[in-house]
Amino acid sequence: MNIFAYFKGKISDRAKRRAYEKSKRILDLSFPLYCKAHGVKTTDNQGALAQSHAGDRLQIIHSPADGYPFNVYIYSVELNRILGYLQERLSKKLVELFGAGFCRDAQIKDITGGGEYTYRGCNLVIFESMHFMQGMQADLPYLHS
Repeated sequence: MNIFAYFKGKISDRAKRRAYEKSKRILDLSFPLYCKAHGVKTTDNQGALAQSHAGDRLQIIHSPADGYPFNVYIYSVELNRILGYLQERLSKKLVELFGAGFCRDAQIKDITGGGEYTYRGCNLVIFESMHFMQGMQADLPYLHS
């Protein structure tokens, strides 16, 4: 690689980083991002939440579904189960920032409800990284987006 190509790559990386930071400002996103899980009332999701704990590792994964192009699932790494999904407005912003098919790290901040309440829920912390499933990237090609 010659010196011109080296600096051209550095300038290109800097421009991409600036564009990414500008997109975050425009979309009003700052990380870590705090939010809550939606769609947790199903029996499967309630069972998964009953087995979950604060600090469990999660992945948020964009996976369009019929009629829901911005559907973002909340996947528990420890349980290998889906806990719910993100709210549509937040999902739309994340897809605009990271692109279709993105996958990012998250963590359970706390489990809510249960006991005297009918349903359990959970609050999340979403990170910009995608390290939690790095050893599995050969098996899961969607993690490369």
